[in-house]
Amino acid sequence: MAEEAGEKRLPASAQKRRRAREEGKVARSQDLSSAAALLIALVALRFLGAGMFARMEAITRHYFSQADYILLGSGTMQRLALEVLWHTAPMLLPFMIIMILGGIAVNVLQVGILITGKPLTPKLQNVNPFSGFGNLFNVQSLVKLLRSMILITVVVYIVWLTVRGRLDYIVGLMEQTPRSLVPAVGALVFTIWWRCVLAMLVIGALDYGFQYWQHERRLMMTHLEAQEELKQFEGDPQVRRRIRQVQRQIAMQRMMANVPTADVVITNPTQYAVALRYDVNAMAAPVVVAKGARLVAERIRDLAVEHDVPIVQKPELARTLYRTLEVNEPVPERLFRAVAEILAYVYRIDRRVEKIRERSQVWGTTPQAA
Repeated sequence: MAEEAGEKRLPASAQKRRRAREEGKVARSQDLSSAAALLIALVALRFLGAGMFARMEAITRHYFSQADYILLGSGTMQRLALEVLWHTAPMLLPFMIIMILGGIAVNVLQVGILITGKPLTPKLQNVNPFSGFGNLFNVQSLVKLLRSMILITVVVYIVWLTVRGRLDYIVGLMEQTPRSLVPAVGALVFTIWWRCVLAMLVIGALDYGFQYWQHERRLMMTHLEAQEELKQFEGDPQVRRRIRQVQRQIAMQRMMANVPTADVVITNPTQYAVALRYDVNAMAAPVVVAKGARLVAERIRDLAVEHDVPIVQKPELARTLYRTLEVNEPVPERLFRAVAEILAYVYRIDRRVEKIRERSQVWGTTPQAA
């Protein structure tokens, strides 16, 4: 039993998932994020690259044409640096905004909206050299190393295949002018780029699946953890049982307190007992104020005898009322006739002063006189 209690076989509870998320422990692939960032950069350069290159060319021409008139000095270099930054900022700003928004979108798609500072909280175990040395040789570190080696091998192989198939074309680029050389080299770089990105996306997706599987395994709980979690969330089972017991006792006492005010108690005669009350001014139909079986039924009959509540033996009606109605629930229409006959009989024999006064206020006279 101790061995079974220590094995993590149960899925994580909602509370444990919430705590892990607050601590920043979520399933996330860094390789997938890097591949997505390269893809976003590739798409951004595809649409913005021509404009950025044209503006860079114009800036370069401008400053090279003014080279003879620039006096070198600390003040001049500072002014030139600020001037170049001012001219290049409009060119780089859209690209940077796209990259930032893309990076945020990729992380939101992986882990959702998560803002927490707990992962940044310093922990003494993180600076322990012995635990750090042990982390170098665990399974997770070996998986990371293997994944990095596979990624590097795939990227190098893609570059080699692309370059090998275009050797004649690359050699021919030496005869091109600088103006025509830049687009040709750019096209070659883009070809290598998108092929590498595609391979990285595949590896990143596989890595995310592995990270998600590993994250779910870490979150799994033992039977003992699940019991402790249930105690923290719902309270100790013994305390809950005691609370339910007290609640039942209070409900029973409240129900028994209603028996003296009932108009009649219908019995089975010994197995069931149902107490009914009918107030013409406040009720549309007679209401069950107490019911019980066996010992509870016996207690209801004893209270009825003690407080002079009429008891009528109607076995079939008593069973029907007990099984179909709850306390404080009115009698259904289909049972009106049977209950009305009993109440009419009870009103003739009930000698309780308070009940006689209650009915006389409704009818204007006593039922006996009527």
